[in-house]
Amino acid sequence: MTNLEDILGRLATRLVGCRVAAVAAMDGLLVERYPAEGEGPEVQRAPGAAELEHVAADLTSSLSLLAGEISRQLGSRIDEVIALGESGGYLARRVGDDLFCFVMVNANADLGSVRREVEGVCRELAAVFA
Repeated sequence: MTNLEDILGRLATRLVGCRVAAVAAMDGLLVERYPAEGEGPEVQRAPGAAELEHVAADLTSSLSLLAGEISRQLGSRIDEVIALGESGGYLARRVGDDLFCFVMVNANADLGSVRREVEGVCRELAAVFA
């Protein structure tokens, strides 16, 4: 396991209801993920590679769009996006200018804990990629 896999593995195991933790580049390419495709408890198997690549691309688009006029109106770049549905959601947070970390969680996840844990991991990832 690489250092990056270790970091994502720790994040995924600390979050109740986490299906996958991943790092992607702002060009939409998936850099690393944990767990691997099809791993994890039966009720919350990690998504497939193709599915996760589409999610990374969509989150890249969201972060890029929000970096425009909405960020200008707020006076600072939006660094975090949360998308929620009845069955769960995604949280994506930038790691510098070129990368972002995201997690996919089930509906039983505590959003406050997810935000805190992802923020801490993003600081750790920023040091790894510095």
